[in-house]
Amino acid sequence: MALLRWELKKIWRPGLLLAIALIGVVFYQVRTGFYLEHFSTSNDRGGTQVQLASGWLERYGTTMEPEERAELDGQLEELEAEFARQVAQIPGAAEAGITDYESYGAWREAYHDRARAEERTEEESDLYWSIYYDTNLNMVESLLQFMQEYDNLAGGGSALDWGGDVGSYSPAHEASIRRIEGIEAEGVYGFLSSTMINNTDEFFHYFAIWCAFSGVLLLSPTLVRDALHRTRAMQWTSRRGRRVLNVQMGAALLSGLLLTLLNCAVYLGPFLATGALTFWDCPLVTVWPGTYPWFDWTYGQYLLALLGLTAVLTLAACGFTVVLSQFSGSYVAMLLKAIPLIVVLCWGLVPWVMMGAGRFSGSPVRLTGLPGTEFVCGVLAALAALGLCGWTCLRQRRRELME
Repeated sequence: MALLRWELKKIWRPGLLLAIALIGVVFYQVRTGFYLEHFSTSNDRGGTQVQLASGWLERYGTTMEPEERAELDGQLEELEAEFARQVAQIPGAAEAGITDYESYGAWREAYHDRARAEERTEEESDLYWSIYYDTNLNMVESLLQFMQEYDNLAGGGSALDWGGDVGSYSPAHEASIRRIEGIEAEGVYGFLSSTMINNTDEFFHYFAIWCAFSGVLLLSPTLVRDALHRTRAMQWTSRRGRRVLNVQMGAALLSGLLLTLLNCAVYLGPFLATGALTFWDCPLVTVWPGTYPWFDWTYGQYLLALLGLTAVLTLAACGFTVVLSQFSGSYVAMLLKAIPLIVVLCWGLVPWVMMGAGRFSGSPVRLTGLPGTEFVCGVLAALAALGLCGWTCLRQRRRELME
């Protein structure tokens, strides 16, 4: 145990951790933070979907039954009345003949016709954007879209009408059709925002890339440093020292898991601040147009699946890194190996597995036609990394026997 603590201390160096933290701050600002900003922004369609869903969750539970659908007509009337009050406060709206949502729809159609003909004026453009930002327009149109989609499904329509499956070019085409037909036969009317699901998917996609990348940065110097300081030669003078590689491999893999937990504590804080966990029990199958899930998950189960897949891929990245570090005699040699590893992991394997994981948009499933392929790929990558670690330790032991 003392040897394990010593190896962990060698890995977790303050200077290296500070450098990783600084890179992580930049990565958050450039990538993952973008998707958190769109979880509940009121001025876009996705934000209004989340706000509507929040109200329905308190009122109807996690799904909206057909008998509850009728109450949306009253909600629409209230929102349209609020829109009329707000648009009356906008300068130029009354002069343009805009007094309610219906008159706004006619004006907007004419506005777009003039825009296509390049005849619109600057005043009309200013009025268009004033109405967009200073009224509840997105709320009204989001509710109208939901009601139309709900009535279509309840009336015998299908997601196949708007191309909800993965497309005939994919091996998963027939499986997706069967999945959609099964869902619609069950009559599941969830209202979890499809934009929120997409933003969650994108967030964890980049979060997994960061976890793998930070794992490579943390572990790359570990065993190289021993080689440069001729630590291995000193270790070989004792029986216990010859078997230190086993402990080093264990310390590296343990460090990868600890780093994942640390990344979760830092990165998932802003994610939880969005209020996403409010929808923990909501089914991932939703009335809003979007990609369907392969499994009957709730949103909470979906989050746990993405977290588990992230941890598995990070473990794989750490395993590959520590093996390459073992066979590098200098920092330059390790750098020449780490760069291709980062490219393969962070621009290849991890995005390919994480993008659309568990949903029709998932790349591995599109390739194989077998739902859950991305999780199998993640586990296989981790097993391959662990196998290489085991082979490295076995190779070291054979060298001991020969010498």
